Parts: sequence; C-alpha cells; structure tokens
Amino acid sequence: MTTLKLLFCLLFISVLQNTLYSQALIRAFEENKEIKLKGNETHTYELQLKNGEFLELQLLQKNINFQILVLSPQKDTLAGFNNNNQKNGLESIEFLGKESGAYTFQVIPFVSKSLKGTDRQEFIKKINGSYRVEKFTIFSKKEYKKLLVFRKKQKDSVISWIKDKSITLKSVKAETGLEDLSYLKPILKDVQIVGLGETSHGTKEIFQMKHRMLEFLVKEVGFNIFAIEASHIGCRPINDYVLHGKGTSRTALSAQEFWVWNTEEVIDMIEWMRKYNTSVNDDKKIKFVGIDTQIVALDLAYKNISGFIKKTNFNELHDIQVDSVFQGLKTNRDRTDISLQRKQLYTLFSYLIVNETRLVRNTSNQEYAKTIRDLKKIIQGVESNDRKFQKKVDFDIRDEYMAQTTLEVLHKEKLGSKMVLWAHNGHISKNSGAYINGYLKSLGSVLKRDLGDAYYAVGFSTYKGSFQARNYSPKEKKYGKAESFKISPAEVESLDWYFNQSKKDIFFLNFNPSPNSNAVQTFLNTKHKTNSAGANWTFEYSYSPTRRVEPGKSYDGMIFIKETSAATLTPGGQKEIEKRLRENR
Repeated sequence: MTTLKLLFCLLFISVLQNTLYSQALIRAFEENKEIKLKGNETHTYELQLKNGEFLELQLLQKNINFQILVLSPQKDTLAGFNNNNQKNGLESIEFLGKESGAYTFQVIPFVSKSLKGTDRQEFIKKINGSYRVEKFTIFSKKEYKKLLVFRKKQKDSVISWIKDKSITLKSVKAETGLEDLSYLKPILKDVQIVGLGETSHGTKEIFQMKHRMLEFLVKEVGFNIFAIEASHIGCRPINDYVLHGKGTSRTALSAQEFWVWNTEEVIDMIEWMRKYNTSVNDDKKIKFVGIDTQIVALDLAYKNISGFIKKTNFNELHDIQVDSVFQGLKTNRDRTDISLQRKQLYTLFSYLIVNETRLVRNTSNQEYAKTIRDLKKIIQGVESNDRKFQKKVDFDIRDEYMAQTTLEVLHKEKLGSKMVLWAHNGHISKNSGAYINGYLKSLGSVLKRDLGDAYYAVGFSTYKGSFQARNYSPKEKKYGKAESFKISPAEVESLDWYFNQSKKDIFFLNFNPSPNSNAVQTFLNTKHKTNSAGANWTFEYSYSPTRRVEPGKSYDGMIFIKETSAATLTPGGQKEIEKRLRENR
C-alpha cells in the first residue's frame, strides 16, 4: 500500500471514529432512566421540533445541581434553565419552538462563577450525581393553543378562589384589635403547635405579624409557649426576663448571639410578653424558649457542666479536660471537621450516663438531669455544625434535633400546653418530600409526622419591597454588614404573583379542608416560585432570592403581605455584626 493510500485510510478511519463518537454523545430523552453526571461532563440531547410545537420537560436531580441550555438549530443559545437551584428536586422546562429544526439541549453541572482556580477544580472533582426524565411531552401547535386556553381557565379559577377564600387582615401590628383574626379560633382550637414561617430572616412586617399572631393565640386560643429558631441554651435569659423581669430585654436578647433576631421588632414582642405576664396568674404566663441546636450562646451550659464535674469530684471525668474542649468549641471557626471534640463529648456523656447513681448521690437529681440536658444540646449543636459528620447522614440533622427539642419542651409542660413556633418557611414546612438546605425531613415535617393535625403550619408570602440580610461577596468569600436588599415585584405565575391578584394588601388563606376545585388542588400541589431568603444575600446578583414550593403540601395556610421592608437592628444587633466582622465570619 502506498504512503498516500495509507494516509487516506488513516484519515478516513479518524473521521469515521469522530463521527461515531459525536453520535454517541447525542442523547434522546427517555422517561424513568437514571443517568449519571460527574465532574464537568456535558450531556447533549437533540430534539426535532416544528414551528409552534411546545415542549414540557421535567428532570429529577439527585445529589446534583445542573443548568440546561437550549440551542437553536443554528446552535445559537436561546435559553438557560436553573429554576430549582438545589442538589435535589425537579428541574422543570417549558420551551416553544419558533422555527422547525433540530434543537440542542445541554445538561451541564452548575458551577458558580465566583469559584476560581483550585477551588473551582476541587468543586468540579466532587460533582457526582444523577438525574432522570420524569416528564417528556411535546404538544403540537394546535394542542398548544388548547393548552393555553385550558391554563387560562385554571388560572382564573385559582385567582377567584384566592379572592373569595382569603380573609383580609387590617394590620400587621399587635395591639390593634383581634376581631379580624377571630375566624381562626375554630380552625386552631385543637392545635398544639402553630408554626409561623417567614420569607427571610430580616423582614419587618412579617416579624410584626408574627407578634400579632402570638397576641391572638395567647389571648384567644390559650397558647402559653413561644419557641424560636435560636439557641436553646442562649434563650434562657429571655425566658428569665419575660417570666420574672430579670435583667433587661436587650441584654437578654443579645445573649442568644444570633443577630437576625436582635431587632427592634423582636424587642417589642418580648416587652409585650413581659407586660402580659405581669397581668395574669402563673398558670397563664407565656414562656420563651429557643429550639435550635447551635455551637454559639452555650456559655450557660458550659458553666453548668464544668461546675457539676468539679462538684462531683469524680476522677474518671477529669480524664477529659472539659474546660479546654468547651474553649476550643467557642474559638474554633473552622467547622469542616470537629469530630475530635464530638468524640470527647460522647465519652463525657457516656461517663455521666453509666455512673448516674454515684453522681446523683454526690449532687442531686435536679442538678444531674440539668447537666444531661445541657450536654445533649451541646452535642447536638456540634453534630449539626460538623460538616464532615453531616455528610454521613441523608437527612437534615439540625431540623431533626430542632423537632426533638420542640417536642421535649411541649411534653415537659403541663397537660394542654400549646406552642407558637417561629422559624423560616423552609423549616416550618410540613412537606416530608421537600428539601431544606439540601436534605429531607424539615422540622415541620417531623412535627406533622408525630402530631398529625395538632401541628398547623403557616407559611408567609410577600410580593415586593425589601428585607435585611448580611451582604456576602462570592468573589472575596467574605460576609459584610447587614444591608437592605430590594425584592423585585414577583414574576408572573409565581405563588406571590397569584396572591397579589387578590388586590388585598394583607390576608390569611386557609388551605383546609382541601378545595373541591381540581384547578385549585393542582395549584396547591404544584411547585411555584416564591420569595425566599435566609440571613445572607449579595449585591452581586441582579435578581431576588427565590425557592420553589408546593403550597398545599408545605403549609396548612398562608399569610400574604404585599409589601415589606427591612427589619431594624438594635444596637446589640449591630455589635454582633461588628464582632462577626472582626472574627471574619
């Protein structure tokens, strides 16, 4: 064979291999087929669409967050989708073909632009998940027009239901009268825990409305415990203030060391609780408890446990230098791996449990029980904040512990006690299939599992305005001051947009019993975008923070507040921010 022929054959084989290789990369959408996606892989799909045809596509993500790019037949980028923005859950796509031809759909792992250099490389290395096609439907041009007509009727039915069934509320402020809330009395009379959510950890009007709901539930429905998503140990001084007038509301609120609650709106609520408690008998007084598991605001627990061990003079306990362990937890800002401290605490806990009789003899049943309770909360806080440990479980351990603490507090009180629970929308959600911080089993879902209808979850929704959060710079990887962030008017067909069509500024909407309308049931059990922020956001993003929620599966009812503003930090809250800035956290 001549050299020229040999070169021609090699070239032909190379072209053939490249063609076959390219063809192997082109995929077809197949329902219910699990597909692995690792590293920086790009999965390419090709789909023939005619002018006017409409695609509905749903991909279920598992342990991966990806984006989907749509390219025209000419390979121009037409659209990008990353609606879910979580590692688990459905990514929904709706796309209308405006010309006939082969469209390309690329499934690409989402990697933040803020990640650079080795951080970016390490992030990509760890990407290892899968997805499957849950729904794949193509509508013809004629079918699509019918679909639009059907959707318009559905939409009108939902809006009409919201207008008719929502109860207008006159104000978000407490002590303005309770007549407009009176219709809730028969709905909540047999409820033990009412969960009150929020769209952010810094929204003034939502904080005020929760204060007003507390007033109503205490005065009209007999609730006697207030619980909040804050340190269980750190909230003890607040309880001492509202029950006994010990200290001041401001020093007590600062003791829980979480700046988001250190606002004037929360001070107003605490002062109202104190004022109310001075006007009623002991059996009517409201208690204030924290139900979160943190590794901050634990000084009271550290002091109690250390003092208990010294008092018992129990030699084996001195093998663990508890003061050193506690000091390490207080000063360690790296939570990547705190397994050593966790193991030391386990050892201490086992000593206390095994030697109960001897320890009680040297102290008292009360002192021993309090020490065990405090140590459990410290260990739970460590487990909840140990990132290495968290990766070993497939549920949200923090929410599980919050639920455990909530139920412990409720069961410890007198028979018939009722609790108002303040936490984020994501935490109070009763939906066992929804993800919170990338994990299943939210606080509310555990309470719903254990209490059934005795748990009632109230979500919050807002259409526009602003909220307070700390500014985070993805480029510098630094948290800044607390700032006011704008909420753009909710996009069309989002949950907040639907509620705004009621033309009411504030309302309460009860979802129970389930509506007879198929359109409304579909609406309540379908995921919709809603405004949702935590304690941090960034000015580097041009959009408002949102999440997707199935309202009927997540909540028993919702409160809508059309326009909100940022909460107001107290001087103590400002000091907490300054402290965190000094410590670079």
